[in-house]
Amino acid sequence: MSAFTDRQTADLVLGAAAEGEQGSAERDRRMSDWQRVTVALFRIYRPIAAWFLGMVVVVVTVASVIFSHVSPQSVSLWLIIVGFGSKYWLGIVAVMLISMQLRSFVANGISRRAFLAGAGVFSLLAALFFALLGPIGHAVEYVLLSLFVDLPAGYPAVSVSGAIGEFGHALPANLAFLVTGAAVTAGFYRFGGLLGLAVMIPALVPISVAESLFNFNDGAEVTTRFMPYAVALLLSLAATAAGAVLLRFQVRDVAIRRTAS
Repeated sequence: MSAFTDRQTADLVLGAAAEGEQGSAERDRRMSDWQRVTVALFRIYRPIAAWFLGMVVVVVTVASVIFSHVSPQSVSLWLIIVGFGSKYWLGIVAVMLISMQLRSFVANGISRRAFLAGAGVFSLLAALFFALLGPIGHAVEYVLLSLFVDLPAGYPAVSVSGAIGEFGHALPANLAFLVTGAAVTAGFYRFGGLLGLAVMIPALVPISVAESLFNFNDGAEVTTRFMPYAVALLLSLAATAAGAVLLRFQVRDVAIRRTAS
């Protein structure tokens, strides 16, 4: 997979396009380096994200059919599965960005600063997309279930305020998983085993804060724990920002390791 990604990265960074796509190649060449990184990452991860979302839809559909034959569905399976699955998927993507794409992009002439900027924009947009996917999918799930079954009173209501709350709880968690995944991987990439373990402690702070503050209650509805939402949001974003600073320190002048591929 790494060799395939390196070849793909070389084509995307250099602005190469398939036959008949000269216009696309010309647009790529006019981009700044960080924009090339962002576009290339979307092209690399778009099919992977499509497979992930397809699996989520299948799992939610099958589980909903099974529950409808057993007992009334009092929780939003979409919110639960997407809420947990998307943030862990984003964390895995962050690991791959540092362990695989960093070397590939730098080897093809992209500076570390441009890579971090482009990967940061890509990560922010991905976090926003999956945060929006929760309330949008919840609304679709509600409509489809209402057509076939009588939803119990305990099922999470669909409303504008509820959608904003679902988005507002998912976004800081998504960002925290992205930053933690990248910072932990960068620590091991730069410092090796023992020092990497030491750096892992501060790198885990964003995800620890987000997971402790934003979660599901007993009724499988998103909720904030221990403090008002505004305070929890500021605290989580501050921890994530600190993790991003740590990540930049780790990557800004890290030696790029060569591989046989």
